[in-house]
Amino acid sequence: MRKSYFTGRAQRLAAAVLAVAILAGCTTAGQRSNKYAVTEVNPAKGIVVGTVFERAVFTPHGAFFYLKAFDDERIMLESGGGGRKPAITNQPPKVPKGVGSTFALQLPPGKYQVTGWALDYGRRIKVSEGYRQPIEFEVIAGQVTYLGRFDASRFLEVASIHDNYAEDAPILKMKHPILESAEIVNQSIRVQGWWLPDPTGKEILERMGRGQTCDQC
Repeated sequence: MRKSYFTGRAQRLAAAVLAVAILAGCTTAGQRSNKYAVTEVNPAKGIVVGTVFERAVFTPHGAFFYLKAFDDERIMLESGGGGRKPAITNQPPKVPKGVGSTFALQLPPGKYQVTGWALDYGRRIKVSEGYRQPIEFEVIAGQVTYLGRFDASRFLEVASIHDNYAEDAPILKMKHPILESAEIVNQSIRVQGWWLPDPTGKEILERMGRGQTCDQC
């Protein structure tokens, strides 16, 4: 059973990586974010930080967000669900319920985009389309930039990116000690209502008489 569990997880991660290529319309797979982990600060590069959170009423299986540089380099961020050890665990009464991870990426300066996100459903990965407008951010040499909380709701199948700096900054410095004395510049991305195709959440909200009104919509 142990062997089949890890084989299944490896297959799902491979599918999530392949989704980067699908979103970009090519066959080049993306890199997982640990390739860009900060082990030693390089002043010629910039550092971007944030958290990836998966809201899940029951079991979190994994959420992914995809980044792309303008030179076509692709990066995948993971929530830490699906059997990994998450850095953030919210249990009632703390809300929203779910798990999350931190990221601290050291990247060449320049413009980047958030191109999509996805949820792991065990036997398949459900992938978003691009957002209704480009989601761009800039990596600045010598600067540590907070991008926000990349927040995916499994129940509603909707994602947002928002400012959660007050809660995230202490967690980021604890999980990434190399940043303990660094100034983190808050440049949070603001995105609401990024739905997966045919989302269950729209129907649920309509049945509740709330239209498409929620804190992530």
